[in-house]
Amino acid sequence: MVARLKLSSSQLSIIVAVFIILVNNQVFFSSVTERLDAFSGAGLGYIVTFYMLMMGILALFFIVAGQKYLLKPLLIIFLIVSCVISYFNQELGSIIDRDMVRNVFETIKDNNQQEALELLSLPLIVHVSLFGILPSIFALWVKVDYKKNIIYELLSRLAYASFIIVLVTVMIVANFKYLTYFSRENKDLRVWVTPLFPVVETKKFISSKFSNKDVPFKQLGGDARQDKVGNKRTLGIMVVGETARADHFSLNGYALKTNPRLEQEGVLSLSNATSCGTSTAFSVPCMFSFLGRGDYSPSKADKQSNTLDVLSKAGIKTVWIDNNSSCKGVCTRIETKNIRNNPDPASKYYSDGEYYDEILVDEMQPYIEANQADTLIVLHTLCSHGPSYHRRFPKGFQKFTPYCKRNSPQICPDEKVSNAYDNTIVYTDYVLSKIIEFLKQHSDQYESFLVYASDHGESLGENGVYLHGLPYMIAPKAQTHIPFIAWFSEDFEKNHQIDLNVLKSKAGQAYSHDNLSHSLLGLFNVKSEVYQKDKDIFD
Repeated sequence: MVARLKLSSSQLSIIVAVFIILVNNQVFFSSVTERLDAFSGAGLGYIVTFYMLMMGILALFFIVAGQKYLLKPLLIIFLIVSCVISYFNQELGSIIDRDMVRNVFETIKDNNQQEALELLSLPLIVHVSLFGILPSIFALWVKVDYKKNIIYELLSRLAYASFIIVLVTVMIVANFKYLTYFSRENKDLRVWVTPLFPVVETKKFISSKFSNKDVPFKQLGGDARQDKVGNKRTLGIMVVGETARADHFSLNGYALKTNPRLEQEGVLSLSNATSCGTSTAFSVPCMFSFLGRGDYSPSKADKQSNTLDVLSKAGIKTVWIDNNSSCKGVCTRIETKNIRNNPDPASKYYSDGEYYDEILVDEMQPYIEANQADTLIVLHTLCSHGPSYHRRFPKGFQKFTPYCKRNSPQICPDEKVSNAYDNTIVYTDYVLSKIIEFLKQHSDQYESFLVYASDHGESLGENGVYLHGLPYMIAPKAQTHIPFIAWFSEDFEKNHQIDLNVLKSKAGQAYSHDNLSHSLLGLFNVKSEVYQKDKDIFD
């Protein structure tokens, strides 16, 4: 039987810190070596110094926080979490910043097991087993030699901590000039520093949650009133898309015919629209906020009225129907139904624990029939949500083949990933056309409109990046360039004096989520101090 290795708590802390920084920062160090000469004195000095700095910070944390009975659980948590982060960094190009932490928090809060399970894959399991579980087993196997005398234990930790501080300080001083210059000129690289950057971002997220706790709710649009136009009831359908990118819509010039039905409907497609963020948890509240992207934060938006609240205040019946994770707080004060909760396997739209978006067309109809007031129904779709694009569309919509049928797009050829994604757009095209057809069939009962805008876009492997959620400042256009579409019934166009030809002539102008709130108020002729006419697309 092999005798257990005996180490002091500080020695084990340093070994684990060395391993975590060395194994889980491949993206960071490869990015660094692309920007400097690693074989020059200055370049090598920077790499060694920064490695020592990262390792030193992590080791010092373990030495200070890792008291008896706490050390091993702490080390194991960092080993597992760090290797999971490194997998998404290396394989999908994902960055774990504050918004990504918010996404994780929202997924847990919504109990969205389906979304979490889609991220589970064989490559992830293998990666975590090799670089998380095996090292954790080693940490459990090591016998930690805690000094019986607490003073000796503290002095031992102090000695190791002092040695680390001195060593790191010497390295920084020796390479200070190039260290500060290169770091200042390449601030964007900090997002790849694992696990230090995600830890700092998690702290910021938690701080923002607590700092916002006692902020009073701000009522906006208390003066909201509707100047009714026309004699018919007005019915608006707002479709919130998920992960759809504008450059894969044939309406916007994409070579493949992904919008065969909408092209026949003569819809207005704003081809130069951008999202507020790159994740659902950030973008969806922003879409319906009056803050605008420049001023927006989820904590601010959570503490004031949104577009749907103001519409309700003006007497518009407003309903949110969800086939996604949740409304992210937007629908807190209006009538809401989340059909993803307890899905019915007997439904014709049911597939593998969830519904296809087509079910939303059926779900909206009872709310329309039960109410005679002017109405806005918001449909939150699942649309093109990755990584399992092949699960987003039913049989009969496999227009582009062969397509990726895995939940690890990085192991499929780019063409197959793109085909799977494009099939989700074809299905979205069908769902939107079906809503338009419903509105047409009931044109004798109400004048109507449809507005569709995606929450953000999606990377499909360009430059090694998949999915979405990158910080906005470095996010590729694929994650921020969104489809933004509108359709109006003949009566609606006439009564609201909408000139579709004029709107189409301006369709290439720059629009964004900042326009959505004011445009929705304008479509219902709601007047309020929060309404800004210059941001109303359809005015």
